[in-house]
Amino acid sequence: MNTEATSVVTYGGLSKEGLLNELKRADIQLNEFAVILLESPHCGITPIKHSLTIEEVTVESLGLPQGGTLSEISEGARRKGLGACSLEAAFYIRLTYPDPEEIKVSVKTPNQNPPGALVIYTEALEQDDNFPRGLYLRKIEGKSWLRGYRCSEDYLWAPSDRFLFRVDEALV
Repeated sequence: MNTEATSVVTYGGLSKEGLLNELKRADIQLNEFAVILLESPHCGITPIKHSLTIEEVTVESLGLPQGGTLSEISEGARRKGLGACSLEAAFYIRLTYPDPEEIKVSVKTPNQNPPGALVIYTEALEQDDNFPRGLYLRKIEGKSWLRGYRCSEDYLWAPSDRFLFRVDEALV
């Protein structure tokens, strides 16, 4: 197991409305894509609390020194005993995981992973590039955000891009 940064997260036990209220209470901002994901049928809600260990890694540390696509990132993570987080767990991760470092940019870079973003790796939910693919944590102008994003399967993530994965306890 890569030991870049691991953490234990407890999730479950709240309704979608309760989860949304907790995010508001914690002053976590959501973009439109994050709301779509929370309200989608893909975001199953469990009434029972669960714990999972998550690990923060770079794309390069997954054996991809030139960067990689989501398929390549998934394969590199699997080789290290890491797997996808559930969509529900991703919202709880935002509640408990520390803010990533805020990186101010003077020029926006559309269609690229934003500087300072920390992507929570989840499985593709739909085979539609217009549907949000997943979520990332970011700090913008001092505010904590959970933002949904869209990307195609062939998008090339940079070696320095950071992801959070579930540690597959059975493989460690």
